[in-house]
Amino acid sequence: MIYRTQFLPVSDGVQSGLWESLRQEPPECVRYDSGVQTIDFHTHAFPDTMAPAAIASLEAEAGVSAFYDGTIADLVAAMDRSGVDLSVVQPVATKPTQVATINEWAAAISGKRIIAFGAMHPDVEDPAAEVSRMHALGLRGFKMHPEYQMFEPDEPRLDPVWAAAAEHGLIAFFHAGADIAIPTVRGTPVAFGRLLDRWPRLTVVLAHIGGFQQWKGVAEILAGRNVWLDTSYTLGHLPDREFVSLVRAHGPDRVLFGSDGPWTDPEAEISWLGGLGLTPVELEDILGRNAARLLDIATS
Repeated sequence: MIYRTQFLPVSDGVQSGLWESLRQEPPECVRYDSGVQTIDFHTHAFPDTMAPAAIASLEAEAGVSAFYDGTIADLVAAMDRSGVDLSVVQPVATKPTQVATINEWAAAISGKRIIAFGAMHPDVEDPAAEVSRMHALGLRGFKMHPEYQMFEPDEPRLDPVWAAAAEHGLIAFFHAGADIAIPTVRGTPVAFGRLLDRWPRLTVVLAHIGGFQQWKGVAEILAGRNVWLDTSYTLGHLPDREFVSLVRAHGPDRVLFGSDGPWTDPEAEISWLGGLGLTPVELEDILGRNAARLLDIATS
């Protein structure tokens, strides 16, 4: 692949646990218009009654501040400010008993500006039935979080989840790499590489360019493979030149814009991407065309 000729060694970025205090300062925010529909593939929101408590709890756990209040209304307001046309909401079930309710809520909030993925948990009693129900509800995929849910992606006990997802064409979206609130790292490039080996028909998206603070392993194990990566919570943690090098090593046609909102400002993230020296085609692919292709929706 042509991009590999431009590859630079990739580090794992900042090693200290003081993630936010050591993050590079974002550049001055300049509104960037890609000319295509902008799709944010990685956002978070909660039911209105739960959002205040959920945001406060997560802020305390991770030591970060939210850029909006965690409701769908405030997510849409942030989209309007930043020029995002469509956001994909990625819920996480911390208990198996939450899965069915979250999936019903996800189906209810999906519409013109919002596509919500479902949730799955490794301890759901009948995962194949729940994946089938997600498909019937019209959900495009589901999110899992190896750290919050305490699993490794290639564990055999999860085979029924992956089999059902592959059968129904649902996207498996993962938090990948470290989490700033949790000391473990179960979602490693090695584990995801084994998952891809065993389930080649499974459509997989890995957040944080394949693994937060695991970028050396991403470059060595995952770059160029049949997997999608999103940009969320990476800019400023991985040096800009290494970020661009990893994007090109993997292939910009397999990279999705994600803000991880409300934990970053989507307008600032888009502006930062626009200043990295990516070609117009690379940037337009990342900001919208790739996601539209993956989700099978029309884009300008």
